[in-house]
Order: sequence, then C-alpha cells, then structure tokens
Amino acid sequence: MSTSFSLHPITEDDIPALAEIDRLSFANDRHTLLKAAHPTRPYDHAAGTPEMIKYRLSLPTTRVEMTKAVDDQTGDILGYGGWGKRLDLHPQSSSTTTEETKTENGEDESSKPPPQVVAQDYVKTESPHLDALEQLEEMTSAHLADYQGRIMPPGTRAMYLVGLSVHPDHQGRGVGRALIKHGTDRADAERVFCWVHSSDDAAPMYRKCGFEVNDTLEIDLDHWASQLDIKPPIGDEKWGTYTFRYMIREPQPVERR
Repeated sequence: MSTSFSLHPITEDDIPALAEIDRLSFANDRHTLLKAAHPTRPYDHAAGTPEMIKYRLSLPTTRVEMTKAVDDQTGDILGYGGWGKRLDLHPQSSSTTTEETKTENGEDESSKPPPQVVAQDYVKTESPHLDALEQLEEMTSAHLADYQGRIMPPGTRAMYLVGLSVHPDHQGRGVGRALIKHGTDRADAERVFCWVHSSDDAAPMYRKCGFEVNDTLEIDLDHWASQLDIKPPIGDEKWGTYTFRYMIREPQPVERR
C-alpha cells in the first residue's frame, strides 16, 4: 500500500466510491446503527450520499468545495470531505455600515463567532404524528439549525465542514487531518473561524486539528430505542449515550515565507 496520497476535486464519477466510504465509515456509529434498526423504515446512511454530493457539486466552489484524497500509487479514493464557505460579507441593514462591524482595535467582528455561545436546554419534540426515531431526527436537525443560526448570523464570515469520511482501511494515514487542513489553511488565510458538527467518534481528531468544543447535544439512545422496542446490538446491554459536539477553531497566524 502506498504511503502517499494527494487531494483532488470530486467529480460525479466518484460518487459510487464515496457512497461506499460513507457506508463503511459509519458502520459502527451508534446513532447511525440505532436509526438503521428502525423496525419498519431502516435508515440507510449511504443511500443519501449520491444526491447530496450531486447537489453540493452543483454549487459554485466559492460556496462549497468538495475534495477527495487519492492514493498516488493505486488511484483509490481513501476519503473525502466538503467545506462550506461564507467568505463574502452579506449586506448589512441600512443603519449598519462596514465600519460598525469592526472593534476599536480594527478587528472585523463579522469574522468571529458570537462571544459565549452557551448551550441551552433543548426541548424534545412532541410531534404526535412522528414515531420515536422520527422525533429524534427532528430534534437533532432542529438543534443543528438552531446552532448554525446562532454561530453564523447574517453577515458572519466563516467556514464549516459539511462532511468528512475516511475508508476504515485507510484511517490512521493522516487522510482525515489532510482533508481538514485543506480547509483550515484557507480559513487562516481568510482570518475566519471554522466549525464542525462532530459525530461522537470524530471529536478527538478535530481536537488534534485545533477545534474546541463550543456546544453539545447529548442523547440517551436507550430512551428513544425503548419506545420502539429496539434492542441494542448483540453483546451489548445498552445503546448508551451519544454526544454530538459543535466544535470551533479560531484562525491561526499564517506563516510567512
């Protein structure tokens, strides 16, 4: 196996390989496994990958950049990631000028996250027409949307990961960190913060790349599983607790050569 790989833009021809990487990389994710165990409508994590990638590829690269890591010897795709970008300032209201977005020391406030973004107690949905796992999906999606609205209000300059998957056979080669660095280098050059909605298992890698936990959503998987009588995987007594982590990385000084 080659030890070297390089990063390239994703094309639609890559989609089947990327869907398989998505399937394998989330094969042991507890939240994904619970959704896949739905008694009548099992969740297929990789099924949505093709349309998701096609949609993101349809957007200009100034908004979303999709990148793959390719083994230089075999040509195999080892993993992929996507970075969303908000690098152009949105128009301010008529009473707000560009100068008003700056602090006294000249720093652009629109490129920084709001101070002290504090986790709030989140009310679980009680939608009567949804079963337990559908309610869980509604709740987690709403929590993400709420966080995104708080961390990136109109006019905020930022970058954010819209997905990252590495084939299990190639984890530990620095693929994930390279895909992350591809975005954080740009964020540093633009002097903007970046953030990610991290799965439970991925958080340690993001910490190594300079991200810090800013907010969390902790889920008692057994609470939701019990409502549909979904037993934990064979050999386990419980589904356990799953924590989504919202993580932020502040821009770092760019080295001058």
